[in-house]
Amino acid sequence: MRLNHVLDERSERSLCAYLLQFVSANRLPETIGYNIVYFAIGVGLVSQPQLQLTSHQFHQLGLVFLAVMLTKMQASIADVIHDYTIDKANPEKSHLAAAVDTISVEILWSVLIVELTGGLVLWGWLGIEAETPFFLLVGAVNTILGFTYSYPPRLKERGIINHLVTTGVDVAGVILPVAVIAGADIDSQVMVPLTIVLLYVFGYHVVHQAADTAYDRKSGVETLTQSLGVTTSVWVASFATTLAAVLAASQQYVIATTGLVTGSLGYAALAVTIRGESEEAQCRRLSRWFRIGVWATLLNGTLAASLFI
Repeated sequence: MRLNHVLDERSERSLCAYLLQFVSANRLPETIGYNIVYFAIGVGLVSQPQLQLTSHQFHQLGLVFLAVMLTKMQASIADVIHDYTIDKANPEKSHLAAAVDTISVEILWSVLIVELTGGLVLWGWLGIEAETPFFLLVGAVNTILGFTYSYPPRLKERGIINHLVTTGVDVAGVILPVAVIAGADIDSQVMVPLTIVLLYVFGYHVVHQAADTAYDRKSGVETLTQSLGVTTSVWVASFATTLAAVLAASQQYVIATTGLVTGSLGYAALAVTIRGESEEAQCRRLSRWFRIGVWATLLNGTLAASLFI
């Protein structure tokens, strides 16, 4: 009996470890928080007096959330499979390589296919319900861009195109569909907050990549932040976030302006701190102080709060 109990405990621990590695391979700890807040931004784009979501809209928002997450998860799986060797050499990403070792490449490819298919089915379902090809088109583009981020033409190594794609997917592939479902008027007034998002999201994606610059260079991966240098990349992020803050101030988004100014100053402080250090030391320091999941969730949260107030 005692032996069976011990074996059961070991099986439970193994299952828990396996599930944790599955979550890690899908990058859920980094992405789920700020994607939830993207939804809040999308809903917040509806004029507040008109914001009265029906049960049908909640149903569709649930579908689009699952579709978005599955589409992003398949992109994450593709990335951890393709970049296994690179991640293994990067102390900040070695947990991703460990997830591949635990789960196996073969199983991860199966997971990717299930997630990719499931995401497209949900996007198609939305399109049928809404009687428009818009949602299926968004889903198809998101899926293709997510997969080709890591695999040929490997957008990850296409300089600034990488960041325009990742930023564009977040705005046009997540926030915009949510806004459409929630009933927002997609006009010039909506373009301003979307531009704010584009600017600061571009910033944190650049810093996220900057933290990997030294390890990418060693692995032969060519990125925008290698061309710019780590310090310059962080200054670029600070400048983009400052522009977002100026736009937010023009719209009297007090909370967003405060958050974005704080974010911009944070980038500037990091840039000053790492100046003159070796590239690897700069990357280590950035990785220590910058967590995209936290940073993105907080910045998105300030804009969402401003839209609802």
